[in-house]
Amino acid sequence: MINSKTDLSRRSFIKGIGATSIAVGTSAVFSESAEAKDVVKAPENVYESVLGDDVNCIYVKKGDFNGPKGPIGFENRQIAKSEITKEYNCDVAVVGGGISGLIATLKAAEEGAKVVLIEKMTEGRGAFECFGSVNSRTQREAGVKTDKAVLLGEMHRSASYRIGPDVVRTYVEKSGEATDFMEQMFKKGDKGFVIAPMPLRPKYPNTGAPVIDAECMFYNTPGLPKDVRFRSGHVGVYIIQDLTNTAKKHPNVTAKYSTPAAQLITDKSGRVTGVIAKEDGKYIQINAKKGVILATGGYDANPEMMKAYLRPEDYSSASWWNPCWGTTGDGHMMGLKVGAAMDPVPHAVMNFTFGSPESFHIPAVRTLRAMGLYAVVNDDGERFVREDAAFQSISNATNRQATFGKKSWLLFDDTMISKNKEIFDKAIAAFAQLKTKGWLFEANSAAELEAVMKMPKGNLVNTINKFNAFKKAGVDQDFNRDMEFAKEFDGKKYYALVCNSVILATVSGLIIDEHGRVLNSKGNVIEGLYAAGNASGDFFSGNYPRHIPGTSMGRAITFGYLSALHAVKGA
Repeated sequence: MINSKTDLSRRSFIKGIGATSIAVGTSAVFSESAEAKDVVKAPENVYESVLGDDVNCIYVKKGDFNGPKGPIGFENRQIAKSEITKEYNCDVAVVGGGISGLIATLKAAEEGAKVVLIEKMTEGRGAFECFGSVNSRTQREAGVKTDKAVLLGEMHRSASYRIGPDVVRTYVEKSGEATDFMEQMFKKGDKGFVIAPMPLRPKYPNTGAPVIDAECMFYNTPGLPKDVRFRSGHVGVYIIQDLTNTAKKHPNVTAKYSTPAAQLITDKSGRVTGVIAKEDGKYIQINAKKGVILATGGYDANPEMMKAYLRPEDYSSASWWNPCWGTTGDGHMMGLKVGAAMDPVPHAVMNFTFGSPESFHIPAVRTLRAMGLYAVVNDDGERFVREDAAFQSISNATNRQATFGKKSWLLFDDTMISKNKEIFDKAIAAFAQLKTKGWLFEANSAAELEAVMKMPKGNLVNTINKFNAFKKAGVDQDFNRDMEFAKEFDGKKYYALVCNSVILATVSGLIIDEHGRVLNSKGNVIEGLYAAGNASGDFFSGNYPRHIPGTSMGRAITFGYLSALHAVKGA
């Protein structure tokens, strides 16, 4: 069926590709069939059609997607005025009740604006335990001095210089101010959250990554449960609850949950004047005099968008760590629908190593205390990365394997488990369940482990012999790992624990300026429209630089704060 300019454009595009393919002698079957039958293929999904004629394709091998699919709020069709059952009027509409949306809501409300906050799920998402910040009150009082030039330089280097200067510079200059505002909001909350500088600065010896002191934490909060305080991602749940309660009590805020946003409203000039959402299954219209802030997070729970914008190897064999399936890219799509520019593909994903086929191995790995001592090998028993690199680097190398990292292995022996007997015994006891799931193999020697795992004969033995030789010489001739923090394999038991890539979030989005205003493809501001957090872009490229402390959360807090400030008070 031909039903749009996009269909016609795609037909022309297919013909063009067909001619090229014949000339170079590849994809002949595809090009011949397309030419012979004059195939007109409609867009497979809304994520292709939303860009209209201005769309191009980059061909990659399809990947499998076994991740979550959340409820999608965005609607591409024209919603008629007659379908609107109710209207609300406010100064600022905030779409999304995570950290950036809540900070935006509270900042706008504190500035005297009437705010309507809508969230698709029953509560906002929060999966963090710390965040990036520069020169906040607590950091100043602790004597923390961040080298801003080093931080900015590393942010650009990590993005391969594919980002502009304004947004990251603003983050470095304003994140402390935004942190101080969040601290003020905690004083209005019930939990008594305490912000303090993070004492554990990530170090990656000999990798070229500088040590940057620019991160804060909440671990000193008295009311946090002990089993939550130091667990990755868990603190954020409590912070979101606290800020949500504060927002709901604010006299200037109307908060609506289970209310998905469907599309933006624009006037004749192109200015965004509001948002259409669904409340109790019926369409409502929220008119926002001063602006709409998109704080909808990434799209890691939207399979079609993941396939459209990410490398297939980044998700094909990965597991997911996301605590909520509301991140379906509604803000991205609503922005694109009104002409917004978005980060170029491939988008950046926040991925970690230590993934099991189900989620995150990190509790097991921490119990083992094997971090930093192990080797990482592929299904052939061969090393493929320096094991002391940052999480995302190991994850990327894992995904690069021929199987898209379906089975990589963390290799260790019993001497690399904690010397603390209680911890050692606890680790050994936990192995039984891992073995049952097929995630852990155990043997009395490297040769036996190699045989049990059906690796090519001699490979794993050779890998361990080389690793031990590198340790003895003090130089890793293959990957330049810092061997001071490695250990020779000389135990009585050898283990291999499956170690895949695990996804937390996508971190690419709509292009914004230093105030959080969304830009169109010509670099001009779309009046009335803002984006913050993982719905916004021009901050990361390639992948998420986990070795720079807390920039994703720091960005969310900073641009939630700044977008609200600009929407209410202007530049």
